[in-house]
Amino acid sequence: MFASLVFALLLSPISARQNALQQSDVQQSNVQQNDVQPPRLKATNTVALRQLLGKEVTVYGRVESTGKSSSGHQFLNFYGKQVSVMCPSNLIAKFRDGAPADVYRGKTVEVTGQLQLYKGKLQLKLTDPEKIKKLETTGDSGAVRKKVELKSIGRNAWISPAGLRYQGRDPDGRTRVEHVLRHGQDLPQREGPHGVFDGDRGTIFAVIDEAWKLAQTLKLSSRVEGDRSTFLVRMNRRVGYLGGRTGKQRRHPPLARVFIVFETDTKNIITAFPK
Repeated sequence: MFASLVFALLLSPISARQNALQQSDVQQSNVQQNDVQPPRLKATNTVALRQLLGKEVTVYGRVESTGKSSSGHQFLNFYGKQVSVMCPSNLIAKFRDGAPADVYRGKTVEVTGQLQLYKGKLQLKLTDPEKIKKLETTGDSGAVRKKVELKSIGRNAWISPAGLRYQGRDPDGRTRVEHVLRHGQDLPQREGPHGVFDGDRGTIFAVIDEAWKLAQTLKLSSRVEGDRSTFLVRMNRRVGYLGGRTGKQRRHPPLARVFIVFETDTKNIITAFPK
């Protein structure tokens, strides 16, 4: 009996240390679980996504189309239209750059949220504007787009790395840079077709530089109309989409060519847009 008591007393410090270690392991496990990021998958990987229903995931890809319901909800449909993002009406006003259906149409984004099924298709419900962000990528592939910075060379004048000059103003008083950037966002009420570039300012001018260089490499013939000339350059990939009223009627088809208008025999750019 005495021996058993001594043995128990000898074991108790070890047991206490084991308990402390076990509690430490549990705490460490909780920290690791809190640090775990949700799985990140392409919107086109629907087979894998369906295995994650009810879980928080990050989905990325190009927003092919958007919509608005009569109740004020807005929807972003990823390429392939098998995965969508629902933006509740009470969240719309919290987006500082504009309505999600307008801002993200044609853009490549990533969205984090709980994955659910709605009418048999995958859907993420957006709970915070911070849960969605634009990605500077080419289409749905995830490849990083090149960006360029224009260098100021005088009042209302800039030059690109390819030597393209954006100088002066258009008939409405916009600088040539401002004029080109009007093709960086859809103008839904604009009559006729309206080519809209994918990406932000740096990406847009990088694509124009690339198109110009490609025209020189392929020795494309420009179409000359007096003091203005044009190039129509096939880029062999998506560079934007069709916007305006015509684009809306046609469900915003992707565009893979760049149309450049420039002063004849110069590198002075008048405008450029997807076509």
